[in-house]
Amino acid sequence: MNTWTKFGCLLTGWSKEVISQCSEASRCQLSKYTSAMLILILIWGVTGFCFAQRYIGLPVWGCAVVSLFFITIVIMIERQILLTMEKSFKLLAFRAAIAFVMAIVGSTIFDQTMFGKDIDKQMANNIEEQVADLTPKRVSIIDSKLLSIRVEKDSIDAVNALMQADVNTNPFVIQKSVTNSQQKIVVDGEVRTVNNPSVTTNQIVNPKQALIEANNQKLMRLIEQEEDWTKKKQTVEEDIRTECKANVGFLEELEAMWTIISTHKLAGVFYAVFFFLLMCLELFVVVSKTIDKECDYDAALKGMLKVSVAQFNKTFERLR
Repeated sequence: MNTWTKFGCLLTGWSKEVISQCSEASRCQLSKYTSAMLILILIWGVTGFCFAQRYIGLPVWGCAVVSLFFITIVIMIERQILLTMEKSFKLLAFRAAIAFVMAIVGSTIFDQTMFGKDIDKQMANNIEEQVADLTPKRVSIIDSKLLSIRVEKDSIDAVNALMQADVNTNPFVIQKSVTNSQQKIVVDGEVRTVNNPSVTTNQIVNPKQALIEANNQKLMRLIEQEEDWTKKKQTVEEDIRTECKANVGFLEELEAMWTIISTHKLAGVFYAVFFFLLMCLELFVVVSKTIDKECDYDAALKGMLKVSVAQFNKTFERLR
């Protein structure tokens, strides 16, 4: 048994022991199935790699892992067909439905890669539309913030003006403090404690001066906030454009590609041709399995199944 046949058995799930006892016709059929699966493996390996690289942003090794994941799925799906001994219309219809979905997904990912520059141009137009739509909203929010800050500044300025006028008129205020001292005296032969209050007068700086300084510090913070919001207002359009470019996703590019396909006939024809090609390749294995005549490998499997069932029934009858 040559290496190609062993590789085909590994890929399709066919038994090496059984195929080694079969004719060259079975080996040719195995080779045909192997070639068909390799075509799908190459297509979906590249598809998975491109998808992971363009939309997930994984490094090369991560893209390779995603590619292997796609390949594994393809192999498992095709084995459902190749390892079925009896031909079934339901299985064919189900595989055709899977092929239709996979053809849509594959052609979409491939076309988004091949139409990359066209999609980038369309996305640039879409981004400008988003910028034109979001800029007035963002500017409105910034204006409301600036208005709120200015109102608060005016309020603090008005309060400071009143307090500053009072400070200018009365830079110092009189502070009175009362202290009580106790004294014991004898009244009618009895010792009594008498409180002697004393009032102390001090001249201190008007306490409103401290409030003015606190308000001035708050004004400085408000001025800094006003400057920050003013800078944001000046660069709001460019900031929105940068955000839109940084957050381009799969669905947005899908919409851009749909716009290209629906507005450019040539792009639509190319997508349809590529979709039809992938659809045919997806059905390659199942159609081959359906139209091929039964080979001696299939006959050997069915014969082994009959022998095993007969032996089981014979053994079961003995046990009864």
